[in-house]
Amino acid sequence: MKKLAGARPSVLSNSATDTTSRFDIDLCDNGLNGGGLQNVPMAGRKPLLSVERNVSAEDPFFRLTNDSIWNACIGRQGDEENYVEGYLEAASELASAVIDKKLYGKRDTLVLPILYNARHAIELTLKFVIARLFEANILSQSPRLDHDIQAHWQLLTDANIGDEELRQCISELEPFVKSLSRVDDDGQELRYHLNREEEPSLATYSLANLEVIRASLTTLSGVASAIRYRTPDYIREYRSGACTKKLSRNDLITIAKALPQRNRWKEQRFDECKTRIKGRFVLSNHQFSDALDVIQKNREMKVLIGQETTLQYLPDNVLIWVVQQWRKRHPKGQSQEPTAVKLDDQLFAEMLEDAKIQDEVVSALEVRLTTQQIAEMEVIFYFGRDGGFPEQYEEQIERRIEQHTLEDDPQRQLRHLMDKTNFLDALLRALPRLGRPSLADQLSHS
Repeated sequence: MKKLAGARPSVLSNSATDTTSRFDIDLCDNGLNGGGLQNVPMAGRKPLLSVERNVSAEDPFFRLTNDSIWNACIGRQGDEENYVEGYLEAASELASAVIDKKLYGKRDTLVLPILYNARHAIELTLKFVIARLFEANILSQSPRLDHDIQAHWQLLTDANIGDEELRQCISELEPFVKSLSRVDDDGQELRYHLNREEEPSLATYSLANLEVIRASLTTLSGVASAIRYRTPDYIREYRSGACTKKLSRNDLITIAKALPQRNRWKEQRFDECKTRIKGRFVLSNHQFSDALDVIQKNREMKVLIGQETTLQYLPDNVLIWVVQQWRKRHPKGQSQEPTAVKLDDQLFAEMLEDAKIQDEVVSALEVRLTTQQIAEMEVIFYFGRDGGFPEQYEEQIERRIEQHTLEDDPQRQLRHLMDKTNFLDALLRALPRLGRPSLADQLSHS
């Protein structure tokens, strides 16, 4: 199933102003392979209504019309986070509608779906986190199949997840979980007038204040959002390998920032920092030592304690010389923004001169640089441009070396890099995280 470009905003973005035509189109079913509609302006496209299988023209909920503005993406065009966000948004919007529109006559009826949607959103949030951590082999247990939000929350709490931020977010859910679990421990009381024992639901309660509920929903929404964002970030950090059983990569960076410089670790100040860090993260002496080991072996973290790491194949003087060669093509003060040009004799002469300089620069680089150095230079550039984890640096270099050896075309690789107007900017962003801030400082004056 292919989605049309632009047909769906990110589930984490604000799509309130998304009024573009929206389609549910299986390109293969309609004989449109290779993205045949990609170049058709959205305003000029017509929705293909036949795509919805087994939906009759009389279907009260799932038939489509020629007005696609209010088509919502569901099913194969939906996303799990739509469920997680949707129920909480529904609760908040409904509470606000009742209060802002002064719908006094609907307080007693709408409070029930408001509270149920909030409860269901908490359940989905907890199951989302548990499932992701289980898939990443961080948790040993998959989500329970019941609706016991207290049990789901307790599972995450007892797991003592090795990330301070995520633990804090889970802790902040506690009052919401306890409140709604207390009135509805199995997801039934807020849905039905009678519970499983044929007794009236919410029998010990008589009133709920919608303004209190709305304010709490705002807080809950912030906590749930923080959990959904932090969970995938934590998993990516975990997979980088720069962590311990008790501490995430983010925790280790926090600790490294709190430590004195490495050459002062025998002073009393280090012992004082150690005591504070152990208390904050609840670490034993052994666990604290494990953290120090990881920090001292990590390119990015070592910088935070005043230590640097040499690059793999590129000496400082060689990379400085490369930037000097690049400057011949991209002098200081030269605009990097594309501009409209008029081809005349002067411009043509300038283009010939630029091509000559490019040939000279590439030839000089080819003579001096090894395959390994070219590969490392590429990795540094893309790391600075695209980001990533420095822990993968050496592995990426070896992959590039293999690729360059097979291609056996260093001139093409060098031309590609020397053409980049953002080459130096990328180096300056990458080098501090790769353990060479002093080199970045030297290059910043190039």
